[in-house]
Amino acid sequence: MGEITKDTVNSMEGYINKIQGVLSSRVVVENGEITEIHVLADSTRNAKQIARDVQSVIMAQFGIDINHKIVSVAQIDTGESLQGEQRLVFSSYSFINNGLTSEARVILTRGDEVFEGYAEGPNTTSNKYKIIANATLDSISKLIPKNHLFLLEDVDIFNIAKNRIIVVGVTHVTNNQEELLTGSCLIKKDEGEAVVKATLDAVNRRVMSITSL
Repeated sequence: MGEITKDTVNSMEGYINKIQGVLSSRVVVENGEITEIHVLADSTRNAKQIARDVQSVIMAQFGIDINHKIVSVAQIDTGESLQGEQRLVFSSYSFINNGLTSEARVILTRGDEVFEGYAEGPNTTSNKYKIIANATLDSISKLIPKNHLFLLEDVDIFNIAKNRIIVVGVTHVTNNQEELLTGSCLIKKDEGEAVVKATLDAVNRRVMSITSL
């Protein structure tokens, strides 16, 4: 194949994005050669298999034999692998500014059950996401036993493969034991909704384990 143009790169990314489990991708070209391929994928498939599929697609469509080792795959859990009515699902949220303070309400569902949580805090830009995450955890607290606590550690936004991702850290405390749980969610439209879903991504499996005892 001749020179790898910008149009060729866009075409490559388009084909890669059609691979099962892939959410987005970025192809890096230096001195006319592909040096890196960054892939953002969900957790429904093995990362190595996705990398092999990328290698196969580039070979089949463009005749370029790349080393699968230049393909880096970052995976986020979209929740699609969790099945059944035991999984908490986002329903809605609201966020209101009240002068110096802000408040958030989050509604989650599990089957026919509805759980509403509330949180408030200082009205600052950086604190908004934490208030929403804490409202989510308050909603979850209505479901789990009192000897289990979920405490918010941090909420942050990262940029990867031209996408913005919310990442949430939550500590699960029980019987003098602590466990750090992390969750993430791709920001598609609403940042607040992504915060709720990232928080659920962090704790949903643990909640399912606790409530099944």
